[in-house]
Amino acid sequence: MRALLSNDTRSSWTVAEVPPPAVGPDEVLVEVAAAGLNHADLLMLSGAYTPSSADWNVPLDRVGFEMAGRVRGVGARVTGIEPGQYVMAQTGGACAELVAVDHRLLLTAPESLGPALAAGLPSALLTEYDALTVAARLRPADRVLITGGAGGVGHIGIQLARALGASTVIATTRSRAKAELLLDLGATHVINTSTTDITSALGPGAFDVCLDHLGGAVLADLIGAAAPRARVVQIGRLAGTRAALDLELLAARRLQLIGTTFRGRDADELHALHADLRRDLPSLLRAHHVEPVIDSVFDLSEAGRAAERLADSALTGKVVLRMT
Repeated sequence: MRALLSNDTRSSWTVAEVPPPAVGPDEVLVEVAAAGLNHADLLMLSGAYTPSSADWNVPLDRVGFEMAGRVRGVGARVTGIEPGQYVMAQTGGACAELVAVDHRLLLTAPESLGPALAAGLPSALLTEYDALTVAARLRPADRVLITGGAGGVGHIGIQLARALGASTVIATTRSRAKAELLLDLGATHVINTSTTDITSALGPGAFDVCLDHLGGAVLADLIGAAAPRARVVQIGRLAGTRAALDLELLAARRLQLIGTTFRGRDADELHALHADLRRDLPSLLRAHHVEPVIDSVFDLSEAGRAAERLADSALTGKVVLRMT
């Protein structure tokens, strides 16, 4: 079968023939229709990121964290899943024609969601759902701030926050052109951080929960706009891996700064998170219409162009690879 691999020098991706995956007793074989790309794929290519969670069970030269497709076969201990079912999952080596996935990590994709939309959803959905419900313990009527709202993860966070009961959702972007999109997705207010900083735009006490996808100086700035006892979940570090925080302010407002990553998560934790998400998934997808914004779709043979687009600062939403 064809799969996308990092080349020996970790400088680019290449399409290669690899053996089809063996399917364990608790696994499902999925014929992949499309795979979503993420910034972590570029970090892996450069050697700056090494996945270590239980959902990565392929060699580290394989590419891709999420996919959608049809079940082709099931392991001996799998029940309730039939060949032909339309599914999506966060799983290692997703940019391949076939993947083997633990059935407890599968999410059912509605038939109304095309392959590109379904493939671009699992990683962002799991990240933001975990951040809002587990890390931040979102409460009804909480005010939420989403930094990097037009990114491949942040734009799902905007939709999820509204669907899960946030009273207001403030989003940030550096592009005036993207502000209208964020409002359409459910943001009640958008801050253009190319012209102002977060604290100056909002003032103190403006949010109860923040999903920060940027880090660096952005994290340092947003602390000033936090309400007492606010929870700040630090997810991504596109603006830098270090920040100089006002610890006096952090202490005075009794803020909680919570780091999160999927690296190192064991199977039990992943299974529990998926079980919780599966409970809410029908409402999120059907009643609230949570879905990714697709920036662009490329064929597997165009993976080099897809990588260039993924690294482009003008990117809005998800880049997806078609497998078929």
